[in-house]
Amino acid sequence: MKYPRRNSTLAEASWSDGPEVGVVATHVLPALGYGGVPVATAALTKAWAECGHKILLVASDESTAGRLKASDVRLGDQVRVDLFHCYLFRRWGFGLGAIPKLLRLCWSTPVVYIHGIATWPSTLAAVFCALLRRRFMVAVRGGLMPEHVALIRREKPHKWLFYKLLTFPTLRRAVAVHCTSQIEAQGVRDVLGDDVPILLVPNGIDSRAITVAACPNRSGIQICFLGHIQREKGINAFIRAWLKSRGPDDRLVLAGRSVDGAYFQEFKALIEQADGAISHRGYLGRDEVVALLAESHFLVLPSGLEESGGMRENFGNVVAEAMAAGRPVMVTRGLAWDHLEALGAGFVFDRTEASVVEVLNRARFLIRSEWEHMSRSARSYVELQLDPLRLGKQIWRALTGQGTDALPERKERWSV
Repeated sequence: MKYPRRNSTLAEASWSDGPEVGVVATHVLPALGYGGVPVATAALTKAWAECGHKILLVASDESTAGRLKASDVRLGDQVRVDLFHCYLFRRWGFGLGAIPKLLRLCWSTPVVYIHGIATWPSTLAAVFCALLRRRFMVAVRGGLMPEHVALIRREKPHKWLFYKLLTFPTLRRAVAVHCTSQIEAQGVRDVLGDDVPILLVPNGIDSRAITVAACPNRSGIQICFLGHIQREKGINAFIRAWLKSRGPDDRLVLAGRSVDGAYFQEFKALIEQADGAISHRGYLGRDEVVALLAESHFLVLPSGLEESGGMRENFGNVVAEAMAAGRPVMVTRGLAWDHLEALGAGFVFDRTEASVVEVLNRARFLIRSEWEHMSRSARSYVELQLDPLRLGKQIWRALTGQGTDALPERKERWSV
């Protein structure tokens, strides 16, 4: 099918035939302020474009740094970008302009990949695909994590009704639900049952442009945290443990916006207790993030560490980015990274303060050669296991039903 005549909002490209796949996202890079989903969207789209696939991407123009234009979204010459204007419920990507754009996408592409659930564009796309009988896949992107589902059922009855009436029925029509970790897959099975096909593939990260810096030459250890200052990240609980165990020359550097008023006030009070040993740098640009990783010994992701409201990350792109930069990581057990300590790429602590303190003490007494071994192991893991081209090809085969890796019958689960 020929692609319809495009309007001025589409990024420049020229194809003789229509797109091979439609990609739908609520927000897309370089949008700021909306977590890791835009990052995952960009990584997978770039990988498919590098493989030569022609892609039509529809997303909102929303960003906390100002409205995006299609020309701002640079994902490769194989990608056409069609943005709709977002207003009112900007977090959910609401805008009536999404309706014709998504209908055209679902009509003109043979397969559709949808990033996220229960937002305006992701729900519309899933409904259109089901009505038009298009082959489509949905990446839930943390939307069905067990704690998140429990919160919705307990405190948000209207949203739970939305899930039951629209989200769950369309997910059951998908060729597969893409999950990035076992805990995310378990959340899907808990609400949809075991007969829904699950594609278990982690997020990819392109390490080719990421330089590994040498071990920081300083006394004490510096740990950095990159992410929103919110309860889901568990950073306040980690700070409390760090304050109890820190050495005189240890430093903790935190970067990210606040999205939780009460939690952020507690965060600021904890920083004041450190007498200058903790610094909060707010939001950092890409070059600043690279510099922070280079000057730090470890990155920490303490998601799920809070005793109350302990929501967890489904994956944690920041962990993969730090490892690609040769930085070992400290992570909470129960995320996607429980295996990293066995690989020698970091430390895993239980969801207790005592376990965090024990890991911090172990890290403090590492010798340089041991740290360098962890650095190499972290980088090697990303290069071998999180290569976006290889992972993108696996997702592509499942989405399109090609080759020996195609999804089996719907009652079976398929994973890599």
